Amino acid sequence: MVTRRNFITTAALGSAALGAGLTGAAQSWCPPPADGTVRDKLWIFGVAAKSTYPHTLKRTVMSPAEGGFYFGAPNMMIIQANAGKEAEQGRFDSPFSQYATALRPFKRVLWSLVGSGGFTTEAERAEGIELVKQTPNFVGVYLDDFFMSKPGDKRAVLSVAQLREIREQLKSSGKKAEINVTFYTRLLELDLADYLELIDVITLWTWKPEDLAALESNLERATKLAPHLRTMLGCYLVDFTKKESVPIAAMKHQCETGLKYLKDGRIDGMVFLGNGVMDVGFQAVEWTRKWIQEVGEQRAGS
Repeated sequence: MVTRRNFITTAALGSAALGAGLTGAAQSWCPPPADGTVRDKLWIFGVAAKSTYPHTLKRTVMSPAEGGFYFGAPNMMIIQANAGKEAEQGRFDSPFSQYATALRPFKRVLWSLVGSGGFTTEAERAEGIELVKQTPNFVGVYLDDFFMSKPGDKRAVLSVAQLREIREQLKSSGKKAEINVTFYTRLLELDLADYLELIDVITLWTWKPEDLAALESNLERATKLAPHLRTMLGCYLVDFTKKESVPIAAMKHQCETGLKYLKDGRIDGMVFLGNGVMDVGFQAVEWTRKWIQEVGEQRAGS
C-alpha cells in the first residue's frame, strides 16, 4: 500500500539519486552505448537550428543535441554556418562555451574550426581550439569544406603551415585532440598528401545519391590514402541538389555498406547529416532512425 509517508520517502530517495547522477553520469550519453557497438560509432553532423533552410526551403527547429537524442547517436560534430544565407538563418555565436552545456551528455564532440562553405576566421579558430582544450568530452576539431574540389594554386582554405599550427596548438594542452576533415569523393583524384599528413580522420561524403553505386570502391580508395588516416562514412539524408529525400534504396545501400565496413574494422564511424533535416518529413530520416534502432547494439569491428 502506498502511504503518504512511504511516497515521500521514495520520492526523496529518487531525488537524491537523480542529484548524484547529475554530478557524475551527466557527462555520459543516456543510454550510454557499450564500447565497440555500432551505436558507439555513430555521429550527428550538427548545425545551427534553421541554418539549413536555404538548402531545403523547409523550416526546421531541431537543435544538434535534439538530433543526436532523436537518432540515438552518442557522438556529435558541431559545424559553423557559412558566411551567407545559412548565417542569416542561424549560426553559433561567441562565446562558444555556452553551447558545450547542451553537449555534455554526448560521449565525443568535435568542434568545427572551418565551417560550411569553408567559412573560418582567426578569432573563431582560436576560440574553438581553447574550447576543445578545456572541455572533457570534446575530442578534436572538424574542418568542413576545407579542400578545394578543383586543381589550382589554392588547394585548401588554410595553408599547410596554418594547419600545422592548429595541430601544435591542440597538442600544447597535453590532451589528445584529433583533426577530422570533410572529404568528398571528387577529392580522391587530387594530390593532398602534405595536408593529409597533418590530419587524423577523413569523413567521406558522396554528394549525389546516384553516385552511391561506387561507394565501396571509393571507400577502398579513401582508406588507402595515407597509412595513418582513419576513415568515417558521411551519410546524407537529403539530396541537397534536388531538395528531396535520399531515395530509400540508396539510403539502405549507404547504411548497409557502412555497417559492413564498421564490422570489418575498415571504417571508424558513420556520420549522419544532420539535425537540420530531421524534423521536416524526409523519408530517409525515419528509415535511418529505425535502422539505427535495429542494428545499434550489434558489435562493430576494432
